[in-house]
Amino acid sequence: MHTQSFQLLLNDDNTDHRTEIGALFKNARRFECMVAFAKMSGWKEMKASLEEALTNGTAARLAVGLDFYHTDPELLRSLFRLSKKHDVELYLSDSYSTFHPKIYAFKSGGGCKVVVGSANFTEGGLLQNYEASVLIDDKSGAMMEKITAHFDALIDNKEIVLATKARIDGYAKDHAINAAWARFARRRATRAVDSGEASLDVLAGFLKMMQEGGASSQFNVQMKVRRANLAAAPTQLRSIAAWKGKTARGFLTEYEHLIGSFHSGGLDRAKTRIADKREDFVDAVASIIDHADLSPRDAFAILHAAFAGIKGAGINILTEILHTLDNRRFAVMNQNAVAGLRLAGYDEFPLHPSKGSVSPDKYQIYCDHAATVSKALGLGDFTELDALFNYVYWHEERADDDSDEDEDED
Repeated sequence: MHTQSFQLLLNDDNTDHRTEIGALFKNARRFECMVAFAKMSGWKEMKASLEEALTNGTAARLAVGLDFYHTDPELLRSLFRLSKKHDVELYLSDSYSTFHPKIYAFKSGGGCKVVVGSANFTEGGLLQNYEASVLIDDKSGAMMEKITAHFDALIDNKEIVLATKARIDGYAKDHAINAAWARFARRRATRAVDSGEASLDVLAGFLKMMQEGGASSQFNVQMKVRRANLAAAPTQLRSIAAWKGKTARGFLTEYEHLIGSFHSGGLDRAKTRIADKREDFVDAVASIIDHADLSPRDAFAILHAAFAGIKGAGINILTEILHTLDNRRFAVMNQNAVAGLRLAGYDEFPLHPSKGSVSPDKYQIYCDHAATVSKALGLGDFTELDALFNYVYWHEERADDDSDEDEDED
């Protein structure tokens, strides 16, 4: 006997999340809600249904995300006031990871009904946006038990914390500061877009932010790691060039040491394919190892031709090798770096560079533009520029990883 049925829930001419979720409060004895963010506009749509249910004895727990300051502080204050009058517990996200669920779960009798999908606790999510969710009618109640257990685990692991007046007031202060800066940034961004002129303002701003903190700044921390890796990489590169082994396992040991010194992502994913062509890879490295005096165009051409038949040996690994030979003349080229150059107005390079889309001439132009940007920002070499590009790409959420998560394409 099937105990569950499913219904697609959309915001369209026939119905919407506000109507369907609002109706579920009527017979609910317990309400569990987890949303990425919530706004007063959503409270306007759900206030009557929720307050009526609470007055009739429904118990409720709500967990609301605070990431990116999308949640309205006044909405949190409204829900917090409810918790003083009814059986309501309000929790706030307090995790390094983004809190991103959209779950509305209702328990009535032995069964439950659960809405899981894309709709946040906002007027847009509940009524106006193109949203898609699944309404699950579970006669067994097992779905509610799983959601409650997950909610409990989030509390136990301190991923969400009970709301207090002090926590909400602190968030409200930060929210106001973020909103003011966001308005300022939007005005500057609008002027930059409307003017159509390239500007280094964004990169300069991120560099200043990255350098905050003196000796313990993100810039200095990352450069310490990168300088150490850059010092070790030439020896590892020469070890590859001189490799005379036969087995794939032996080659992979050398190769893993090499890419461990690089900062482009995706290199590890291609290692078995490169190991299949290990002799060709060794010959390719040997062909360029003593030619750091070549122009970016000519050095790229040599390695590009040598890598032509090696599946997985793409632009990331190619330019990382060149960068190891001379970090003042050969710039690393990968998705993060290309995205960084685009912020300076140089948008003629493919966002996902590959051997088929980047020619020696294009790489020369890329290095020329990178040199212009590096000099204008007061950076000493392309290692520092690559660290900045990586920081801009991941910003604060992933800056500590110091790893470009773009795959090395052929």
